[in-house]
Amino acid sequence: MYTVRARRKKRRKVRLTVIGLFILLSAAAGGVLYRLPLSLQDISRIIQLAADKTPQSQQRKPVARQVLRGIIYDRNFKELAVSYPLYSLYFHPAKNTNHNQTAKQLADILHVPADELQLRFKTSARAVQLADDLDSDQATAVEHLHLDGIFCKRNEVRYYPENEAAADVIGYTGNGVGLYGIEKKYDLVLQPGGYKAVNLAEIDFSGTTMVGEKGTDLILTLDLALQKQIDTHLRRILREQDGTRGMALLLEPTSGKVLASSIQPSFNPNYFWQTGATGGRDLLFQPFFSRSTLQPILARVAAIVHQGEEYRPLLPITIAAADFGLSDKEYAEVERRLRIGGPVVDSLDRDTEKLSASGDERLSLMQIGVGLASLVNGGWRHNPIFLDSVYDVEKGHRFTRKQQENDEIHVLSPAQGVRIRRDLAAHFAASKKGGCLAFHIADTRIEPAGSLNRYVQRQLFVGMIPGRKPAMLLLMAVDRDQLAPLAKRTQRKSMRDEGKNLLTALYSAGGKEQVAVHPAEKDRRNFARFLISRRVDYSPLPVEQIAGAMEMPRLVGLSLRKALRQLNGRKLSISVEGSGRIVAQSPAPGVHLQGVKSCKLTLNTEI
Repeated sequence: MYTVRARRKKRRKVRLTVIGLFILLSAAAGGVLYRLPLSLQDISRIIQLAADKTPQSQQRKPVARQVLRGIIYDRNFKELAVSYPLYSLYFHPAKNTNHNQTAKQLADILHVPADELQLRFKTSARAVQLADDLDSDQATAVEHLHLDGIFCKRNEVRYYPENEAAADVIGYTGNGVGLYGIEKKYDLVLQPGGYKAVNLAEIDFSGTTMVGEKGTDLILTLDLALQKQIDTHLRRILREQDGTRGMALLLEPTSGKVLASSIQPSFNPNYFWQTGATGGRDLLFQPFFSRSTLQPILARVAAIVHQGEEYRPLLPITIAAADFGLSDKEYAEVERRLRIGGPVVDSLDRDTEKLSASGDERLSLMQIGVGLASLVNGGWRHNPIFLDSVYDVEKGHRFTRKQQENDEIHVLSPAQGVRIRRDLAAHFAASKKGGCLAFHIADTRIEPAGSLNRYVQRQLFVGMIPGRKPAMLLLMAVDRDQLAPLAKRTQRKSMRDEGKNLLTALYSAGGKEQVAVHPAEKDRRNFARFLISRRVDYSPLPVEQIAGAMEMPRLVGLSLRKALRQLNGRKLSISVEGSGRIVAQSPAPGVHLQGVKSCKLTLNTEI
């Protein structure tokens, strides 16, 4: 009994001694580390050593489906800007000893013949790119094979499916960062990851403090269908008028929403670096138009406002005094009250206050639009609005824009607003059936152009529909920088007639906003167009080394993605009809492609 008790006591004493020594050593080590802290390189080396000891099965993980940059929609959930995840596949020849087996396993996933892959393996380079533009499923399938020397690199690509349409509003990105337009203004919101609601003050988040954990999409006020009509019409007018540039703006007078914004020539945000420093950007906010441009309208408006609440019909312009008898001071006072030429701040942070403060007597097309809208909507001056709402992907909820203090200012009394609208409708020939209220002004000016001057012939169309209570306000301007007369054309219409026809067509089209709250899945047709635009050869081997490279492969039954992979290296212009899987192809399988430059693929239509 005594022996057992002595042994226990001895063991306890040994434990206490060991614990004491451990504490002393720990304290000493802490002092040394305090005086001689580890460098970042040392820490990195330690972490790397630990990682090297991790089993290979734990190091390899399937490709993560990360959150992408948010989608930009028009008001009917048509995609204007969308991101796609793509993957590049690389191979380290020195880290893989079984080239034959590796090629066979990758061939089915990449849709590339195994013998072609083996030829690519025979290189002295440290790494070779085997494929580009793989989707998430393909990249995950490759990772699951756990092949030595094989790895994927993820790339996020921004795509603008409508190309030039509304490019001056949407803007573009570079290396995942917004550089211009909506992409720049709301870069924080579009970036993956959450943000505080206070960073987007114009949106009513109903008490939510953090949003966008899994991405935020933007819904603009633009209507893509109306935008395309205006773009097509403006380009045709430029051709017929031999114009150098054109601008168009479609507003909703009662709210300030911008339904369409067109600048021609435009630029393609998919290739923005090819358009130069300024081409086709911000022209709507630059002062091009003399204040005298609005004289026919402002003179009548000033006379009505000067009368106050007393109503006296204006005399016909043929017998009325100049400016209806108003002095320059009285006329200027009415302009100041209506804020004609005042600063316009929109949701893209483009501010004309600097231009106004500089004493420039000219007006921008946006200033003219905002000023005229206030004359026909009851006297409310609205700042132009491009952002309608945001959609939180995680919450599945659409948060709408809230009314802000600077969004609208009352510049006319309700009675004066009604009188002005009726007078303008009667004077500018709006039909009794609620037709178009329109006027057209042509002006020839000498403007500075660097160290020289140039002649500019400018035409401006302004139209509103319906005349009694306008729901659409269209402004369209065309410039010519030469005085040579236009060639005679029997079918050429005047700018006024062109504008009225376009405005009537826009109003007939309706342009009603969609009532849906949730956007649909990404448009597969846009993705197909994106794949075609990204169809880049992945450094193919010389044709003579690849059997069958000059023959048309069999594509029937494949998806469009797989077909494009099969056509890589054949330098064909590809046209696609329908969606789904390929049901017909031209040229036929096995046809020799020497001299063939185009290929047509027909896909089965999916309902």
